[in-house]
Amino acid sequence: VLTSFLKLPGNDKGLLLNTLLLVLKVRMMLWVLPFSRIQRSFKEANPVKSGVPVSRLAWSVNAVNQYVPRATCLTKALTGHELFSKNGYPSMVKIGVGKSAEGEFEAHAWLEYEGEVVIGESEKEYVHLFNFQRE
Repeated sequence: VLTSFLKLPGNDKGLLLNTLLLVLKVRMMLWVLPFSRIQRSFKEANPVKSGVPVSRLAWSVNAVNQYVPRATCLTKALTGHELFSKNGYPSMVKIGVGKSAEGEFEAHAWLEYEGEVVIGESEKEYVHLFNFQRE
């Protein structure tokens, strides 16, 4: 992993490090704060057009998330939402519910940008319950 990281261009290294810090922040927030407080904190960013493509932002979230313990689909979706927003891309977190093949309750979160799922794609169908986006 470290060898692959070191071979990346400098801008990708910076993006991955920033994303890692954001994933850790979101994961800790989900452990200790009520969701309403998390929602309020995500409304405080000042977006800046960075020129980083949406696909690269999604790549960084997916690449980093696997190295953070107990990082869930909600962690990924909220991290992506914050990262997209900070880079000037309005996005929407969606949360839905469904049943597993065994009939067990499941919940899933994903991130959409311009109506397309960019983080948290799933082959399963979920009943959409909730949207979260910056105002």
